[in-house]
Amino acid sequence: MFAIPYPHRTRLKILGHARVEDARQHPELVAKLAEAEARPIVERLFFVDVVAFDWNCPKYITPRYIAAEVEAVIAPLRQRSAELEAQLKTKH
Repeated sequence: MFAIPYPHRTRLKILGHARVEDARQHPELVAKLAEAEARPIVERLFFVDVVAFDWNCPKYITPRYIAAEVEAVIAPLRQRSAELEAQLKTKH
């Protein structure tokens, strides 16, 4: 199993043995782990007995961003572009 928080360019590799059990046999875990609106539809729980884990090198992890993160970075550029376009209009 891999857990990859792309903005941080890290990757946790987890090796283990998984077993699947009926969620009805573990109502206390469903109540503890699932959001209230999801609890009625939880059918199975996955248990992983971790054997080993490793943090991998970020060299080959492509950064990925959500639209809001990209917009926050380019907002000043958009503002500056609008200012320059306004200046050009006043000169012509």
